[in-house]
Amino acid sequence: MIVFCAFEQMQTVIEYGRKYGFAKSYPLFFCKNYSAQVLKANMKIVGAMEFAVVLYRDKLPKFNNTDADGQRHMIFNWFEWSRDSRREYPKIHPTQKPVKVLKRLIEIFTDPGEVVIDPVAGSGSTLRAAYELGRSTYGFEVDRKFYRQSREKMLSGILEQPATVQCSIGEM
Repeated sequence: MIVFCAFEQMQTVIEYGRKYGFAKSYPLFFCKNYSAQVLKANMKIVGAMEFAVVLYRDKLPKFNNTDADGQRHMIFNWFEWSRDSRREYPKIHPTQKPVKVLKRLIEIFTDPGEVVIDPVAGSGSTLRAAYELGRSTYGFEVDRKFYRQSREKMLSGILEQPATVQCSIGEM
């Protein structure tokens, strides 16, 4: 399980993970070349990082470090975080993750045909990334506005296609 969170929340996420059977964890760091705090840039150092924690039970999660060239590559615990092109993917949610970043995580931790679940689907970007990589994917969203926008913009055309993998988003 991968949980995106603020740096200050990482230890809390780890502790909750342990409480619910995820005995082990490691952090992920995402380096941005921009900051949402740009208006404050002249007044202080601004944050340009995103954080996540990988939670797992007893053994390490699946880890695919073989690239398209068939060679194994070292994978660091940090990734470059680059924005999606608005021509490719619509901006729907204020904390929307880039599809390219999500695709890389899905490639590393799952195999084609496996299932990706996003219990806080927001914009649907995780669902889109998983679907484009050949993973069945299911998401849930409590905010009706984001649910409708993700269906209409991020997932339009995908939900209606007969395919070998499933893509579904539900409203809670």
